[in-house]
Amino acid sequence: MNASSLLNQSTDTTQPHCDPRVERTRAAVLEAASEQMMISGPSAITHASVAAIANVSRTTVYKHWPTRADLLRATLEALGKTSPGADELTGELRPDLGILFGTIVMDLADDQRAPLIATMMERALHDSTVTAVRDELMADFEPVFQTIISTAAHNGELRNDIDPELALASILGSFIYMRFLRPTTFDVATGERILDEFIARNAAP
Repeated sequence: MNASSLLNQSTDTTQPHCDPRVERTRAAVLEAASEQMMISGPSAITHASVAAIANVSRTTVYKHWPTRADLLRATLEALGKTSPGADELTGELRPDLGILFGTIVMDLADDQRAPLIATMMERALHDSTVTAVRDELMADFEPVFQTIISTAAHNGELRNDIDPELALASILGSFIYMRFLRPTTFDVATGERILDEFIARNAAP
C-alpha cells in the first residue's frame, strides 16, 4: 500500500480532499514520513522533520495531522501496517491465520523492514507516542485474532480452552525469537511453520 492510496484514510476530517494540490501535498508528506521511518525509525517522525523532507511548512503538516500520534499512525498506514478486519476472514483456521499474520511474516523476512519492528518495540518502552500508537494497532489486531480462535474452537479445529492472549503471545513470541534471537535466517516458510505448529499443538482432540 503506498502513500497515495491512503489519502482518504487519514485522521484529517476537516475538509474533503477534492483539490488535487491538497492530495499531492498529503501524498508527498506521507512519502517523506515513510522514508524517514524506514531510515531512522519512529522517533524521527515529527512535524518539523517531515515538513523539511517534504519541503512543506510545518503548518501544512499540522493541518492534516494535528498531533504526532496522528502523523505516526498515518505513516504506519502508508507503510501497510494495518490489521485485516474480521470481515476479511474466511472462517477457516489456517487461511485466516495466514491473512492476519501474513504482513508481519513478510516484514520479518525482509531485511529492510524487520529492523523497523525491532525499533518500534524498543521505542515503545521510552516514547509515549509510540506506545500509544502501538497499543492502538494491537487493539485492532487482538479482536481479529480472538475471532479466529473462537471460530476455530466452535468448528472443532482447535480445543475450546485456549487462552487467546497466551496463544497470541506464543505465536508472536516465536516470530520474534526466530527472527531476532537466533542465527538462522527467518523467511516466509519459517513463519508458516510456526503457524502450522501452533495449530498442531492446539488441535481439538
